[in-house]
Amino acid sequence: MASVANPVAQLWSVPIQDNAAEESVVKPYPVPSVRVLAPRFGGQSLFYLSSSGGNDGLWRFGAGQSQSVEIWKGSAGPLFEPPGVSPDGQKAAIVLRRSGKQRLRVLAADGSDLGLLAEAIDVRGSASWSPDGKWVVIGGNDGKGDGLFKIPADGGAPERLVSGFASNPVWSPDGMLIVYSGQQLAGASPIRAVRPDGSAVDLPSIQVAPGGERFRFLPNGSGLVFMPGLIGNTLDFGLLDLKTKTTRPLTRLSNAATIRTFDVTPDGKQIVFDRLRDNSDLVLIDLKKVP
Repeated sequence: MASVANPVAQLWSVPIQDNAAEESVVKPYPVPSVRVLAPRFGGQSLFYLSSSGGNDGLWRFGAGQSQSVEIWKGSAGPLFEPPGVSPDGQKAAIVLRRSGKQRLRVLAADGSDLGLLAEAIDVRGSASWSPDGKWVVIGGNDGKGDGLFKIPADGGAPERLVSGFASNPVWSPDGMLIVYSGQQLAGASPIRAVRPDGSAVDLPSIQVAPGGERFRFLPNGSGLVFMPGLIGNTLDFGLLDLKTKTTRPLTRLSNAATIRTFDVTPDGKQIVFDRLRDNSDLVLIDLKKVP
């Protein structure tokens, strides 16, 4: 007997409503790929990570298309972070490991390579674009220490916004706020916020599990959807109202599958998230006698 790994990764959706949504309203989110995770909307397309047996690459599923298009092959370098997709869906920033460091590379939506950004920065986590598409923000280390960096999309010199640990930033739709994960402590990371000029913004104390992308803005910028909890306990979603600074639960889910990350549909009505299960099958091996 032997155990054969058979991991499953699929997309699901749950509505954003006035009361907390239950597991009964969760539905599969149809995408023409068997393995799908790390969804990101941009323009009229959905970008996600997928593979057909090898390393995860980047795929794009456009409105009106019946099939997805692979714009980065996992064989050229595996992807472990969600793509940072420009608001118009025309570009995607991906993180690749090269020469022992994490590098930020930009692709066009058709898969053509637009080159590296800020080669001096050993980046951390995923990237996010400014609403006007002129900047990319990401955490990392520039050789002078950890920080949060704002990088011109045309390839200019990066600007340090924050010193200290920072990862997985998200830029608000109105361009006025950048939210990111701070240093992990006791199995959780605090949500921090700054303005594009680097000035700090106070938010309520919210802890999210590290090792994933746990918050996204509503498309109208009025709130921040987040996944509260510690490592191994991130099943649900909450909403921070950015005007009142109050929070409320959005879901009460019961499925124990791992959720790594999610996005909000462009109309602001649904959360689309991945669920991962590390399934395995038992197989019987017939050991025939060798003459």
